[in-house]
Amino acid sequence: MKNLLLCGLNSYLGRAGLTYLPGEGYRIHGIARDLNLLKGRMGTSIDATLHSVDLIKKERSFYGFNVEGIELSIYFAQIPNQRDELGVQYELLSLRNFIFLSQRNGCNRIVYVSRTSDRTYLEAVESLFVELGVMYTVFLKDLAIGLGSSFDLFMEEALKNRYVYLYSGLANKKFRPIILSDVFSFIKKVNWKDSFVNQRVEFGGERMMAISDLIQWYINNRGETAKIKIFSIPSKSVSIWLNKLLYGIDSELYDDYLMGIMGGGVSDNSIWQQQVDFKPLPIKESLAFTL
Repeated sequence: MKNLLLCGLNSYLGRAGLTYLPGEGYRIHGIARDLNLLKGRMGTSIDATLHSVDLIKKERSFYGFNVEGIELSIYFAQIPNQRDELGVQYELLSLRNFIFLSQRNGCNRIVYVSRTSDRTYLEAVESLFVELGVMYTVFLKDLAIGLGSSFDLFMEEALKNRYVYLYSGLANKKFRPIILSDVFSFIKKVNWKDSFVNQRVEFGGERMMAISDLIQWYINNRGETAKIKIFSIPSKSVSIWLNKLLYGIDSELYDDYLMGIMGGGVSDNSIWQQQVDFKPLPIKESLAFTL
């Protein structure tokens, strides 16, 4: 049985990790500052051992944390907006203390899971790993879809309405969308002890798509092709305003997440494809399964 330590559980990726990683020879330990908040957001039973640990204040629970035999620590990035310098510094402090916590419990192998769009602050993340002498992998996933993903949250709200307003600069942006469960199937598949040590690895889906095409897939799979129309808006601020005013879609979800991914570029699967026997699920099958 492999012991994994997870952090960043209040992000959608962290919560998904608690859903998809347990089982198949994995025993999961998760840390979070507010366990009641986490359990409320999960809304389902959690097959993991949860520990209340505050990585910023480092109170008694931090110094008293003790789990034997941790083989891998996984930190799910928590910063929603990489343009927020204060948020970046908060993230780096949290990560630094998570490294200390892992090392004190005998684990010197950490995987930092983030988005392909988060490249601007990754040099600081990697410098921190080097400074503290930890073996690391920066694992960058492309746009994730599927139940529980941020994109699904956006689509759930948008498709309640007849019109979808999409910023034109985002509409034609190319990605390799990946089904959310595949992220964790891949994590389970990799031998992290020996693979991708002190490297960045990008992980994307089996095909490139534009955001507008992906949204159309969602519409088609709901059988509402004739009812819902996509409108391309040339102004970013107007598209955010329309979604907020007409549909109540959180501007932070639209701006910090959807707009943030514009700088990600197309993910490159070539590094891991040379070492890992893994085939991402086709997007068509994934949508048919999750919707």
